[in-house]
Amino acid sequence: MFNRFSSRFGWIILLLLAGVYLLLNNMGVIGPWGDLIWGALFAAIGLGFLVWFFVDRTRWWRVIPGFTLLAAGTVIALEAQKITLDNWAGAIVLFGVALGFWVLLLRRGDFWWALLPAGVLTVTSLLVGLRAQLSAQVWTAALLIGLGLVFLLLYFARLGQTDTRWAIIPAGWLMLLGLITLIKASNLPPLIDKWWPVLLILAALVLLLLAIIRRPKAAPAAQKAGPVKDYDAPAPARGASVTQAPPAAPEPMPKPTPAPASGSEVDIYKLIEQQPKDPKA
Repeated sequence: MFNRFSSRFGWIILLLLAGVYLLLNNMGVIGPWGDLIWGALFAAIGLGFLVWFFVDRTRWWRVIPGFTLLAAGTVIALEAQKITLDNWAGAIVLFGVALGFWVLLLRRGDFWWALLPAGVLTVTSLLVGLRAQLSAQVWTAALLIGLGLVFLLLYFARLGQTDTRWAIIPAGWLMLLGLITLIKASNLPPLIDKWWPVLLILAALVLLLLAIIRRPKAAPAAQKAGPVKDYDAPAPARGASVTQAPPAAPEPMPKPTPAPASGSEVDIYKLIEQQPKDPKA
């Protein structure tokens, strides 16, 4: 109850400070220090979320807005000081979001899924900062290859785990598309530019050969069918131990003496005496 009340009280304070600041800024009271104070307010809120996370680590989501607001406040404060960041302003904010997921991944090893947003945001933030230095095709190729490396990292980070084997599929396709885009953007000699797809054909043949070699052999028919069940053996009684030997099967009854052939006299009394006696009688 106290934690819920303190959480609501904290949100009330933040909304109150933001409202007071915006009102004073619109009235011209703050003056040229407005952007710097606004950035400092964002950074302070971000630090509050981080402190809140380290005090109670069960509320793991707090680390994400903490680093995001801290990065956004830093960018606003730097631009208020006339420090030009250009494309790196957005890159810093994106990396702040990614940093929250990286910290979450390091603190909670069972949150392996955090590797995906952390890696994707890190690659995107770096490419946003380098947007002016790269051509459109090279930037696209770098984005595809970078995203493929993120999925590849997830695959090797959980190597042997069945729940992340799928990561190798988007990793392969993204890196292949990125490689093709990068080759198309490069000024290769005409001969290489014409015949380089042969490398893809050779790679496909090598993978096909490895798949044939590593194909599991078919199990023998006896192993596939499983052990033959002996239906003649009596099942153990309910409640009996399975380690005890089953009771012996009853001895078969002797066959009755066949009747004499027709045409001769039959002595019914001798025939009855020849019949086996019932032990239960």
